[in-house]
Amino acid sequence: MTLGEKLRQARINKNYSQEYMAEVLEISQKTYSNFENDKTSPNFSQIEKISTTLEVSILDFLTDNKPSFNYSISGGNNNNGYVVNQIPEKLIEQYELRIKKLEEENKYLKSVLDRMIK
Repeated sequence: MTLGEKLRQARINKNYSQEYMAEVLEISQKTYSNFENDKTSPNFSQIEKISTTLEVSILDFLTDNKPSFNYSISGGNNNNGYVVNQIPEKLIEQYELRIKKLEEENKYLKSVLDRMIK
């Protein structure tokens, strides 16, 4: 199943429109449609936002497995039926890159704040 197919199925399972998803992501409906039609791919932060909005594990979108859309929350940890023993290397790399960018942004904002205080 392609990423676009997974996005479409998850969206339909929540009864959300493409327009709604585009609004959440702050993009055009056409851009979101291109994601579902595999013409373009969302960036990692968009996948994170889609995952949160659709209440689907990000791993469902980033792995080759067919997603399991398990929306029942039964106490404690809801991992959509997966026991995660290994995190895909690509996902780790994407998180590390995101962390690095956030740290750089944080450092910059601190320097701006320091200059404003002085």
